[in-house]
Amino acid sequence: MKTPGRKRARTAIFVTVLLDLLGFGMILPILPFYGQQYGATDFQVGVLFASFSAAQLVFAPLLGRLSDRVGRRPVLLATIAASASAHLVFAFAGSFAVLVAARVASGAAAANFGIAQAYMADVSAPGERARAMGLVGAAFGLGFVLGPAFGGLLSLVDRVAVPLGAAGLGLVNLALASAWLPESLSPDLRAVSRAAPWLDLRRVAAVVHSGPLFGLMLLLFTVTFCMSMMEATVALLVQARFGWGDVETAWLFVFVGVVMVATQGGLIGFAVARFGETRVIPAGIAAIAAGLGLLAASGSVPALYLAAALLALGAGLNAPATLGLLSRLAGEGSQGGTLGVARSFGALARVLGPLGGTWLFGHVSPGAPYWSGGAILAVALALAGLLLRRVPAAGRAAAVEAVETAPPI
Repeated sequence: MKTPGRKRARTAIFVTVLLDLLGFGMILPILPFYGQQYGATDFQVGVLFASFSAAQLVFAPLLGRLSDRVGRRPVLLATIAASASAHLVFAFAGSFAVLVAARVASGAAAANFGIAQAYMADVSAPGERARAMGLVGAAFGLGFVLGPAFGGLLSLVDRVAVPLGAAGLGLVNLALASAWLPESLSPDLRAVSRAAPWLDLRRVAAVVHSGPLFGLMLLLFTVTFCMSMMEATVALLVQARFGWGDVETAWLFVFVGVVMVATQGGLIGFAVARFGETRVIPAGIAAIAAGLGLLAASGSVPALYLAAALLALGAGLNAPATLGLLSRLAGEGSQGGTLGVARSFGALARVLGPLGGTWLFGHVSPGAPYWSGGAILAVALALAGLLLRRVPAAGRAAAVEAVETAPPI
């Protein structure tokens, strides 16, 4: 593919990911309230969150391998169409069961994020891939910031306008991708992939048998589990404590997104260059634990926003540093497989976290998901200190590059 074609393809996939994430971000803040419309209990709200991640966990490796065999373009187009259709079903669900089915379909379609990353790698020369992956991360961040803002504005019209707007964006995305997105994978490479097995469990076994890698995976799982307990219940918390609805919750999500993008866009590179991942990772865990503790005790809006800032700062430091360190430890020949296993650990945490968080919220107390998450992370922080002492030191430049090119999870 010539350079102008590469630039066009990278721009096209950037727009595709951005529009996809806008739709996701629009629905996320109103999800608990939509479930309540159909009589969902607190735990059933957790099921709504978990069903999306469970579908991603199952479909991400399958769709990734399918795209290796038949090409990126047809799988991306099919998943964009499925996402728009799922948003329409969500808008007019009529029952909680249909609502869950719509979220399962959305989660399966959202498994195309890994395909978008593979597409970027296909159309980028080796020296361009860091910047290309940065474009995917930028689209992810913009979608997470702008999506809740758009959703909050549409909520002023009517709650159903939010998923309808997300579906409309999906249809626009489908039209643009159909007209503008070329195939990135050559017929020869597709033929090679068709001759390979669908799934290779040796990658998982290799990670399990590597002490530092497996320890970092467990640490990533624990942090993601505690964060997802918070994400699934925070709308219920602000509803119970402050009487907030769709709009106020959407702006809280916008604030979190802005802090996280600022952290990942600027602070993380400086922090890793100055201190290294082995110090940044514990700092991120400590900030998240403090944010969860403050969230459990928050009785005022300023305290709530301070807790949200700590959570966003901690997540913005911890996840990229952990994934960057995993990428560096894996070595050149197995980064893709290792980061794929890391995404599976993260997806599993996002299945279990909302279920545990909403159960604690409904059966123990509204603050239980946060103080219990903070306690878990306090233990994880101590274990992280022991684990990270076993990680070999590396040059600062390599560390910064690994962090800045590590994909979101």
